[in-house]
Amino acid sequence: MIDYLAVMLVSVGIGLALLAFYLYFQPDESRRQTWGGGFLTIGLVLFFLALNIDLNWILPSSYNIAFGEPALLFASVYSVTGILLLMKQDILGPSIVGFFAGLVPIIVGLRMINMGMTNEPALSGTGYILAGLGGMLNLPAIAYKNQRAIAIVAALVLIVGAVIFCYMGYGAFWSHLAAFAKYAPK
Repeated sequence: MIDYLAVMLVSVGIGLALLAFYLYFQPDESRRQTWGGGFLTIGLVLFFLALNIDLNWILPSSYNIAFGEPALLFASVYSVTGILLLMKQDILGPSIVGFFAGLVPIIVGLRMINMGMTNEPALSGTGYILAGLGGMLNLPAIAYKNQRAIAIVAALVLIVGAVIFCYMGYGAFWSHLAAFAKYAPK
């Protein structure tokens, strides 16, 4: 079994933190381009890994759905956001997609808690729920730039989600190194 969930979890955490900082700092038009590479990097890493999960069903049971599909959607939105920022374009379009796409991790997070998925279902589910809420809050934060409170609330939600995803991801690196120590591909 190929298991690269650790890098995916850390990438989601980094992506959530990146969006939180972007919303908090609200870069003006002349500085937005500098953020594009970060969004595109996270988007591309997650896109290729999540696409492989979705196409090849490499994880046990419904973990493919829980980890692959939301990550593929996240990756697509981040990749397009990165490209648009690099092209000095507005990101309202991906923010609208992110609003509706944010429902996916909320549903997945609730179901992960309900089904007891992962070693820490409450923590994993909460991370997903916060990522989804952050995605949904991104739209009003981008659309109503003059309402600073919206951006701050969105950034706080995203940062807490980022900490949870990074905690899970770094923990997965730690445990996967031991769990796969004697594994050899066939």
